[in-house]
Amino acid sequence: MNKNILGDIVKQRRDILRISQEELSNLSGVGIKTIYAIEQGKGNPSLDILAKIVEVLGMEMEVILKKSNN
Repeated sequence: MNKNILGDIVKQRRDILRISQEELSNLSGVGIKTIYAIEQGKGNPSLDILAKIVEVLGMEMEVILKKSNN
């Protein structure tokens, strides 16, 4: 997934829930600078970090295998 798309998804969901970056940081245990970077499309979060964020946002991650070109 493109980093900008990921950042947009996190920001949109946070806005829907009406929580600030600071609140998301406190609730998830993820640094506010990391959350800011993710939302700006500049972060490269680990799966662990993403799992913490999506849990607070009431979302879940899913890994899907790409279809082969063969």
